[in-house]
Amino acid sequence: MNNTRYIRLDNAYNFREIGGISTSSGKKFRSGILFRSDELSKLSLSDRRIFEGLGIKSIIDLRGVKEREKKQDRIPKNLEIDIRNIPIDHKNQDLKQIQFFLFLIQKSKDFDFEKYIREHYFGTAFECTPQIKEILTYLSDEGNLPSLIHCTVGKDRTGFLAALLQLLAGVDRQTITEEYMATNKYIGPRVKQIVRMIRILSLFRASIEQIQPLLEVRSDYLNNVIDELYRRYGSVENYLVEGCGMEIA
Repeated sequence: MNNTRYIRLDNAYNFREIGGISTSSGKKFRSGILFRSDELSKLSLSDRRIFEGLGIKSIIDLRGVKEREKKQDRIPKNLEIDIRNIPIDHKNQDLKQIQFFLFLIQKSKDFDFEKYIREHYFGTAFECTPQIKEILTYLSDEGNLPSLIHCTVGKDRTGFLAALLQLLAGVDRQTITEEYMATNKYIGPRVKQIVRMIRILSLFRASIEQIQPLLEVRSDYLNNVIDELYRRYGSVENYLVEGCGMEIA
């Protein structure tokens, strides 16, 4: 993994390029056009200057309405950026709202967080196909680039989208997995916040060990859903056409 593609900011921890890496055919996934990150609600003045220098024309925000209301992106007001809210929501996502609090308080000792996060990936890939189509159709317009894709932590929803784009560009699976796993290196400060929040909301009934699946990315989270994508459709192109309804020239 090329660390020069990581963009160090004061108050966003998982900001980096999706492109700028070699494909299986020896070509290069174009650099400077696609970025990924966690939420952008606390960008410092220095962060905003760096952000402005990237020339980003659009932002695709994968968060739901409640998430966005709590932490609105803090983007330089002088920039004319098209912000597209395309929530990656599916039935498993409901747990992040009122049900999540109830589960934490009432059933946290028995709740299988690992099963939940695995189902979250499958829900993203196979229930959110209209959103996938909308996102990739939007990104196919050169006028919308450079573009940034982000969610709250930039690890699961954003991680899957980044991997999908890299697959489509012809990046090999090992490199894609390494790129995905790099999130664990960068989100330490954000994880501490999540641990504190969940521990408090569960009235300290949920142990750190129990909630660990929510605090990191694991290679099999991503690879299991990609394997299933290939099992169902044979290729990422077929997935986009048959599963998502896209038209690929």
